[in-house]
Amino acid sequence: MGYGERAIAEVNWHTLETSGGRTADDLPAALLALFRITTEDEAFQVWWRFENKVFAQYTLYGAAEATIYALMAALADDRPRLVRNWIIELIRFMLNGESDDDPTLAERCRDQVRQGLWLLAQEARVTSGLEREPVLEVMEKIDPQRAKLVRDALSSSH
Repeated sequence: MGYGERAIAEVNWHTLETSGGRTADDLPAALLALFRITTEDEAFQVWWRFENKVFAQYTLYGAAEATIYALMAALADDRPRLVRNWIIELIRFMLNGESDDDPTLAERCRDQVRQGLWLLAQEARVTSGLEREPVLEVMEKIDPQRAKLVRDALSSSH
């Protein structure tokens, strides 16, 4: 069992809300499905298990913080590049959201990502081009100064 799976197991998903006031009971299965994707088509299918539940356009729902917690933990695991890219994409998308019901939710989501800042720096180091840019965007959203340090370090190492 990887860190992502352990993080999923730590969360009481039944107490968290998704859109429409539903419980987040189905999110562990969605996260596990994400961690096991092998094709872009599978990734798009799994995306819809989060869209309109954890977030809808730029609105976040209560389960977003725990979802980001599990996603960040999964970055500490040895996962295929495809999975890692989609984890970053989900995080990036959620960091652009706000909550109508909980004014602190977006900041708590950013805090979850901040705790894994150096995991993101590692992602940026091992990726390039179109795969690197979303990672750096996430970093800039949570800590612009450190993102600049990472960008500078990456550009000087090439």
